[in-house]
Amino acid sequence: MEKKTECEIVQDLLLNYADDVLNKESKKLVECHLIECEKCKERLSEIKKEMGKNQENQKAQIDYLKKVRLKNKLKSFLGAVFILVAVFVGWYCYQFGVIFKVTRNLERQFAGENFYIETITADMENRVIVNKTWYKDGKYKIERYIENEEAILQTFETCYGNINENAKEEYFVSTEQKKVRKETLLVEKNKHEFVGMQSSFVLKDVPQYWIRKLGEPFFVKISTDHKEIGRKYYVFQFGETEKWVDIETGLPIMSFGETLFTSYYKDTKIPKQNFESITEYRYEFEQVKNEEVEIPDLEGYEWEEFDWGEEMKRLEKEKSDDN
Repeated sequence: MEKKTECEIVQDLLLNYADDVLNKESKKLVECHLIECEKCKERLSEIKKEMGKNQENQKAQIDYLKKVRLKNKLKSFLGAVFILVAVFVGWYCYQFGVIFKVTRNLERQFAGENFYIETITADMENRVIVNKTWYKDGKYKIERYIENEEAILQTFETCYGNINENAKEEYFVSTEQKKVRKETLLVEKNKHEFVGMQSSFVLKDVPQYWIRKLGEPFFVKISTDHKEIGRKYYVFQFGETEKWVDIETGLPIMSFGETLFTSYYKDTKIPKQNFESITEYRYEFEQVKNEEVEIPDLEGYEWEEFDWGEEMKRLEKEKSDDN
């Protein structure tokens, strides 16, 4: 077998030399040879160039794989975000759609000029608070009283009202004391003042403007049920308060958990007990008669008049005088 020359031996070692993996003796042999051999120097230079190209290729491949991995991560993230957004949009559209449907149905119910509303509220002291409203062609009557199982405990003033384009006049009549207090409000009003009491189930104390309604789905939990009354209804939950709403008409049916008042320990502001309520709603349409909303004969009653418009002017004048 032909014996290898020194150049052949060194060239076999050049790749490992360039990788710096030779032992000391072999490394020394190669370096001593390279001092005198230009051919092996050129070969080493070629090997280093090839290794540099390979490293660049490897780096390019690694960078490409990193980009692919980053794109995949970004796609996964955007996919998850899209799913979350789709779920949120679906939830919001459902909530808003229910609120819109219920409100529109409620408005249709009160589109006429003749309706009766009654609310019956029971509290934890076995009392019942009854509110009755008759409305017909801009005139109305409101009665309110408290009773228990035995008798009526307290009767509040009966209110008769008249709504026109420019003002609202109300007559608070106390038959026991034979007194009448007339109040005038120079602000345009309409029958929806009474409907507002019913539509407030969507979000308490928020005016029923559609721009405000955009935020309502975030404050209410909506579900459906069919217990107790034999047909499906919406259940609106606001914290501890729950209201049932007829799906077809938009009319409230029952409400639970509203705090009527709070009792306190003697001579303190420390709450002792919250008195919550259960309220049932009743309605009649196109049944109110003229005589039910007409102001009765008040001859012999003691009259008192109060004009809210004049009162506001007086308060504004006092404020300007103080300034």
